[in-house]
Amino acid sequence: MNLTYYLQTFDHFLIYLGASLVLFLIGTYIFKLITPYSERALIKEGNIAVSLKLLGKMAGLVVVLQSAIRSSINLVDLAIWAIIAIIVQIVLHIVIEYVFTRNTNLAKEVEKGNVAVGLFLGGVSILVGMIVAAAISY
Repeated sequence: MNLTYYLQTFDHFLIYLGASLVLFLIGTYIFKLITPYSERALIKEGNIAVSLKLLGKMAGLVVVLQSAIRSSINLVDLAIWAIIAIIVQIVLHIVIEYVFTRNTNLAKEVEKGNVAVGLFLGGVSILVGMIVAAAISY
């Protein structure tokens, strides 16, 4: 084990960690903007469905970010893939909410506390994140 190597590359670790956390926060903020209700308030009230949905979106984003970190050539590459991941998650949300389930307002169901819908939406976000992560592992 070469301790000198790890000490010399520690700054890269910190840069990628910081950039990834910023990208994670940006993605989470954008998800919050497209949600028609206050996730924070509903989670504070104990709405498990909202918590599951948000956790799934966040986990899906993290899966993609970890893949982008492993595969990226530089920080610009990482940022590009993070932005793509956020866009894919948003498009997926719109497709599921408005195309596949026209007769059901999934946002309202989650807001009412329908745990099954919250778990489904959160799970789909994780699955899509896994697919996107695999696709960017070039």
